[in-house]
Amino acid sequence: MKNLKKIVVLLTPVLLFAVLLIPYSLVNQRIIVDWLGCGCPVIDEAGNLVENNFNANDFTALFWMFVSVCVTVISAFLSRRIPKEKVWFKVVYIAGMLLISLLITYQFCQMMAWN
Repeated sequence: MKNLKKIVVLLTPVLLFAVLLIPYSLVNQRIIVDWLGCGCPVIDEAGNLVENNFNANDFTALFWMFVSVCVTVISAFLSRRIPKEKVWFKVVYIAGMLLISLLITYQFCQMMAWN
């Protein structure tokens, strides 16, 4: 039971994604898209494609990458709970949390993309 509790505590940083998903989605729909524009192609009166350098899709990617870095840093601090003689497990844990957070970030960016 003690090991199960330790495992649950080590996996809690991933919950940051679940906690931020709905609030960020609402802010993205109501504020960020109006402010930065969507990733949709814009055509001017002459029929030329106007380049939109930084839009809501880029902001979303930056936001979720920042969350991914935060999850990895929190995981690095939580890895102190792992015994010192299991250094290999600490490395695998931190690398695994980074990989999981990057996969979640990719999925969220694809899900929230404005085309």
